[in-house]
Amino acid sequence: MWSLFWSPVRFFDTRRHCHPRVFSSLAAPALCAALQSISVAIFSSRTRPGLEAALARADLPLTELPAAPLFAAMNILTYPMFFGLLTLAVLALDVVIKDSGQPTRLTEFTALSFYTQVPYCVLMIVIAWVWVPDPLRLPVGSSTAELLTELQRYRAAMLSGPLLSTGRLLSYYSLLWLATVLSIALGVVDGLSTQATVAIAVLLFTVCAAGPIFGAVVRLLP
Repeated sequence: MWSLFWSPVRFFDTRRHCHPRVFSSLAAPALCAALQSISVAIFSSRTRPGLEAALARADLPLTELPAAPLFAAMNILTYPMFFGLLTLAVLALDVVIKDSGQPTRLTEFTALSFYTQVPYCVLMIVIAWVWVPDPLRLPVGSSTAELLTELQRYRAAMLSGPLLSTGRLLSYYSLLWLATVLSIALGVVDGLSTQATVAIAVLLFTVCAAGPIFGAVVRLLP
């Protein structure tokens, strides 16, 4: 498994001659979902109490935060949805390029590629653990529009901090790594040239960058 990180071509070429093990390979996105749940739970524990208290003092209408069980369910579904999106993208590219007739193999390779996201997920746990949010102070007596503007300003300032901005930058590098590994997997199955593999990596990075939008929204909710 470790060869996936330092020699993905050899890793996928070796696995190509083995019987597909789709269900066991699903441990990779499941592990990412579990690690993400930990980091989101830490972020939520740091931000939710202060935000709830500030909103209660402001007495804004319709500003209740999502219930904790609903929030947890939304978070857990993020990586499975991302995996499904990338699987569809890889299978569609395979049909367009060559139609290898190996959807099970490509599904397995897509799942295994999610092991490249584990280092990022672990780093986000570390960032969540050491990060301390600034207190939220909402002005009393302001209009609803002014209070909502203040909330948006607070959110922007929070995201521009060194730790969270570093985490966001790392997410793009991690997605680029995932897109590269996926393109290599597709290249091994379809016998693509280096130029074609690079072009596929660019397309998959576009999909990767668009896929976690839902997950990013979930992570930013307190």
